[in-house]
Amino acid sequence: MSAVDRVSESHPHLAALDPSRLIAAAISSQPSGELLSLLSELDPWSLSASDQLDLVVALDRHSSWISALGAQALAAVAGPMPEESAEDVDPFQVIDPVRDEVAAALRIASSTAAGRIAVARDLDTRLVATARLLAAGQLSYAKALVLHSECERLTDQHAHTVEAAVLGRAVHQTPGQLRRSTRRAALRVSPLTVADEVEEEYARREVRMYPAGSVMVTIEATLPAPDGIAVWNTLTACALADSQPGDQRTLDHKRADALTRWAVDAADRPGLPTHHRRRCLETHVAIDLQTLLGLADNPGELEGFGPIPAQVARSLAADSTWRRLVTDPVNGHLLDYGSTVYPPPAPLREYLLVRDQTCRFPGCSQPAIRTDLDHTEAFTGDDRGGATSASNLHCLCRRHHRLKTHHQWKVTAEPGARLRWTSPRGRSYKTDPPPVVESRAPLDLSRSTSVEASFALRLVAVGCRLRA
Repeated sequence: MSAVDRVSESHPHLAALDPSRLIAAAISSQPSGELLSLLSELDPWSLSASDQLDLVVALDRHSSWISALGAQALAAVAGPMPEESAEDVDPFQVIDPVRDEVAAALRIASSTAAGRIAVARDLDTRLVATARLLAAGQLSYAKALVLHSECERLTDQHAHTVEAAVLGRAVHQTPGQLRRSTRRAALRVSPLTVADEVEEEYARREVRMYPAGSVMVTIEATLPAPDGIAVWNTLTACALADSQPGDQRTLDHKRADALTRWAVDAADRPGLPTHHRRRCLETHVAIDLQTLLGLADNPGELEGFGPIPAQVARSLAADSTWRRLVTDPVNGHLLDYGSTVYPPPAPLREYLLVRDQTCRFPGCSQPAIRTDLDHTEAFTGDDRGGATSASNLHCLCRRHHRLKTHHQWKVTAEPGARLRWTSPRGRSYKTDPPPVVESRAPLDLSRSTSVEASFALRLVAVGCRLRA
């Protein structure tokens, strides 16, 4: 039975409407599953230009309604925010661990889950009028996010006051306009002193990195204005000083190169902390032998970034030291040190970092180099506990290490380095280590007389970089 037939039985007056009247009803009525079912049966390409636009509006109203339902369900899952106590702080505490269960269930990052939960809690308790407009399809989720973020620092009473002051106009405003009016209202009801404002803004300073294409990353810094201007002026001065006759680089290129030189020079300073005894300057690349020899063009893997084109991997290889990467335990590589040795020795540590690549909690992408090596079955120092071995050690970031050790998540190791996680609510998730490199095409031996291709290579590039 189609959606139209189902609705015809319960709402015959709606099912009988022509598309124009149906869309008009969906815009003027409370969003519902029945209306959404009918709208989903329409063919947008068969509608008039006006009806096509109205259909977008009607579906957007229902999207707001679904967002309200999702926020309500998420608020029920998350419950109230745990209160932090200044006394007797547990050093192993994981703040709001429910976010990790939500992240695992939705296959999203833990930070994304934390943001969604914060909005859901606000709509359930502090911004109730906003939640009602969202459920009625009169306010978009983007505008609800604006109200949440601008009222975040306010008390419940002040948040209610600001909400009441701005909601009347919010329906007809863009998110940007609503943000400005909400900020003005928030400053009126709860003005910040100069000291408070500076301290709050200064706490926002950060540096982030994220991929920006197949071979590039973007490093983004949020700094106090005087510091940012000082950094920018210094980079510009270094860029101008680096000009050479015939240099085709733009000023932006020279600033980027100056920033890289600063990092390379700083990494040579003695006493800098290491990660798992690796120097900060090391760049680790995995590449299969066929690609290294130019017999294939399989993507390589850059640690902390992900897949990179074969040409880039070979370029890094040209200025690197390299050694064989053991992709499975083989004779001559001892990866089980028994139950009396706790710290993983160097060969085992290197094997685990390359095998796991990231934290092994479901969905976590923290690079392995910034994780702890955790015994899945607790180490006790005797035969009753877990061994220091490849099959019993896995990479976990500090948050998920604490979650596993001191909270209610259970982890068991299965064959093939698979981990099975069981959440406090009884949900089960499995994680497998990713392949070190993608499956390789068969080696064309007609192009090489004597080649071994049964292993990958791990390149250790120290201080090298790509140039245009």
